[in-house]
Amino acid sequence: MIGIRVSGVGLLQRGSRAVRVPELAVDGPGIVLVRGANGAGKSTFVELLAGGMRPRSGTVSVCGAPADSGAARRMRRVSRADIALLPLVTLRRHAALFARAAGVAPGTAIASLSDEGLGARIDDRVVALSTGEARRAWVRLTTLGAAPVLLLDEPFLGLDARAAAALRARLDRWGRDRLVLLVDHGERPFSTVVREVRMGEGHA
Repeated sequence: MIGIRVSGVGLLQRGSRAVRVPELAVDGPGIVLVRGANGAGKSTFVELLAGGMRPRSGTVSVCGAPADSGAARRMRRVSRADIALLPLVTLRRHAALFARAAGVAPGTAIASLSDEGLGARIDDRVVALSTGEARRAWVRLTTLGAAPVLLLDEPFLGLDARAAAALRARLDRWGRDRLVLLVDHGERPFSTVVREVRMGEGHA
């Protein structure tokens, strides 16, 4: 079963502040839209589901497996807000590295970048890309494969209107057969939203 569960976590310490973690029980497919002001804890929530943070109490699971387990890692893809591409490495090399991590052929990753309109930049280093191009490459590379759960933290950052519209349409398509947890500051409409989470004040 495709699903996400967050139960009984309560307050989660992040730096000098505590973030109140919302309860969540949702089965896919569809989009879970996470919204809130800057510093509300949205990125913390994503990191919790990504297995990067372990709560002191409660449970966090992805498709029935603990979020910090290898089983959960195989069931999800995570696209964080910070673009972690290597500046002096080409997109082609990144495609090979991300393809190996996702368990797909390098050609699949290259095709995904080409579909994003980055085919002509495949042998360029990341440092030569615009902010929008780097964001588009990052989102596509971090969502390779057929994982049933996708966690995306602010994937629209740095995109122009055309790229943002294309990404919004792609997210809706993904939401038809996968569970997509999406952090978005904007008020963009999506047709496959199954739940909206509004996070309160705190530090992300």
